[in-house]
Amino acid sequence: MVVVTNEPFSEKEPLCWSPIKKKGTDDDCADKSPTIENAYRNITSSMQADPLEISSPILALDLLSTAVKLRNIPLAKQCIEILDKQLDPTILIKVVSRLSDCTSQNKDNFEPSAPPIIECKDRGSIDWVEDLINNLRHNCLLEIDKHADYILKDPDFLKLAYNDVLQITTRDTLQVSNETIVYCAIMKWASAECNRRTLQPHLLNIKAVLRDLVYAPRYGLMTKKEFQSKKIDGEKGPTKSGILEEKEWRRMLFYIKEKSRNRPVEELPLRGSFPRRVGREKPKVLSSQSCRRSSDCPTKDLNCTTSNRCDKIFLNILTCWSAVFD
Repeated sequence: MVVVTNEPFSEKEPLCWSPIKKKGTDDDCADKSPTIENAYRNITSSMQADPLEISSPILALDLLSTAVKLRNIPLAKQCIEILDKQLDPTILIKVVSRLSDCTSQNKDNFEPSAPPIIECKDRGSIDWVEDLINNLRHNCLLEIDKHADYILKDPDFLKLAYNDVLQITTRDTLQVSNETIVYCAIMKWASAECNRRTLQPHLLNIKAVLRDLVYAPRYGLMTKKEFQSKKIDGEKGPTKSGILEEKEWRRMLFYIKEKSRNRPVEELPLRGSFPRRVGREKPKVLSSQSCRRSSDCPTKDLNCTTSNRCDKIFLNILTCWSAVFD
């Protein structure tokens, strides 16, 4: 036999009661005690004080998504630091994809019904997520530049959103060994995108989903043989696929022929003949790992900022002047 001694809590009663009084409920709130909420905040404060120890980047990505939804800035910062330490080629695409999802979540004007898990003075700023995510995305793109061939052939690349694919493939600093790799990557992505949209991979649909990606490959950097190939890694070549208008690919072919003969020729539009180069951008210092990646910041100390470096330079100058006058 079961004896019920107390009535169950009403579903309308919040798990963590907030002592903030509302209009017309002053008398009702007077008898309540914020004990549960105080305990709740003590627990979450310990979450803020103790750094997370996570070895799985996938788990860190999941926690980052949760932090964005709950407007938990300290948790988001910890997750971003953890991810920054583990930016290897095998997870770069997953990180970029999830960062795009987090950015879209922030733009949905989502407002949680409960109080924030951890109070933060920056919580009211609408740009806090975007600032954090853009810094990590910046570091991801620098790593993608270094491992371009691997990234563009990664099956996860085909799952990226259009804007992510466009941002990666049009980078001047993408260190790809051959532009045919970029071409095949966008063609395979277009077929995958058609399947996601339940469209037949016909030419009209392929061109519709590619949009500006048609001009992502630097066709002017290909050889005549590559540009006129019937098949490249299972995909029709640039002159055979139909994604380029005839007048476009004929102009590109003329450029390639003239360039191979060392003759002066007008450069192709849309940076189609602009050589890619090794980038000189510095990574954002988000962790000890990104600090080591920076060429002018080899130390493992997380506090290696520009101001610290300037202080050191200033002290060195003063030391030199002191030695001269002595």
